[in-house]
Amino acid sequence: MTKDLTKGSPMKLIISFAVPLLFGFLFQQFYNLVDTMIVGRFLGVDDLAAVGSTGSINFLVIGFCMGVCNGFEFPYLINSVPEITWACANMWRTAPGWDWHFPWL
Repeated sequence: MTKDLTKGSPMKLIISFAVPLLFGFLFQQFYNLVDTMIVGRFLGVDDLAAVGSTGSINFLVIGFCMGVCNGFEFPYLINSVPEITWACANMWRTAPGWDWHFPWL
């Protein structure tokens, strides 16, 4: 099923896009909580410390992958969806301060 995010109420579209992301983040946190409980209860303190020390590495890797995916999203969007090519190309004009910092643009 394909959903056109360029038509309709913006707030409804944003919420319909954000709710699955929110559930994904909540399930990830629930997974981390259960993992910590199981390791702490059944394996011991040293193994729990190992799980806790790798949490930041896990966050780094997942954050890097999400950043790379978001970085490739914009060029793909520009080249594949002609309805919003103009909006994406002129998006910088809506950012506050652009007209003050760069008046020649």
